[in-house]
Amino acid sequence: MKAIVLSGTRTTEPSGERDGEMGPTPMTPVAGIPALVRVLGALRSTEAIDGGLLAGPEQRHGQHDGIVAELLAAGDFEWTAPAAGPAESALKAVQQLDTWPIVLTTGDHALLTAPTIDDFCAAAAAQGADLTVGLAPHSLVAERFPGLNRTRLRFAGGAYCGTNLFYLHGPKAAHAIAFWASVQANRKRPWRIVRHLGWRTLATYACGRLSIDRALAALSRLMDCTLGWVEVKDPLAAIDVDSPADLAVAERTLQCQSRSS
Repeated sequence: MKAIVLSGTRTTEPSGERDGEMGPTPMTPVAGIPALVRVLGALRSTEAIDGGLLAGPEQRHGQHDGIVAELLAAGDFEWTAPAAGPAESALKAVQQLDTWPIVLTTGDHALLTAPTIDDFCAAAAAQGADLTVGLAPHSLVAERFPGLNRTRLRFAGGAYCGTNLFYLHGPKAAHAIAFWASVQANRKRPWRIVRHLGWRTLATYACGRLSIDRALAALSRLMDCTLGWVEVKDPLAAIDVDSPADLAVAERTLQCQSRSS
């Protein structure tokens, strides 16, 4: 199958840094190697992925042209300009690629590994949902990275973190991406997304009684497509490098892996 890698830049969230300050990008070195290079290395090492599309980085970053050109030299991945935001970039890339299934991830996912991708793809394909998301148990993430602040979704069966892994089974997955575009401004505030499902559902979520399956079933009706989820056991899959703190954690992790090997 093909992969889409969202590699546009974005400003940091208001979490201690100045609003609008540029945070790490997919071209930021992580333990000496740009995050995007690491992501493509993982994708190319899988059994499941056979090339795809890079949505970004922007051409105006001329100092990175050499790295991007080298990444594209093999011919398995093509480049397309990113759109205004991640969801818009994803929708544009899906329409351009026009083949199914598709795995969608991000260019700042520096700790992503080939086995994690293959395991996710196999489990998601078996579900048959229009779009399947990967979720990592927060307990595993907190155990592996104590003290690290991660956005968590608190469901009846436990808390989960996103992994930036999405499996798009067919064209109806675009409905979910369009909905994502309408709510992405609130991606760090899960309750504002849940309220699209109605106040009763929001109250159930706030009380910790909403299961993942019930939430996805309600979202499926709202988006006119079927949604599924896969539990991703690898806590590294919950770490991207979209903030200086996450970048520091990713670098320490990679340095420790290098020393142990």
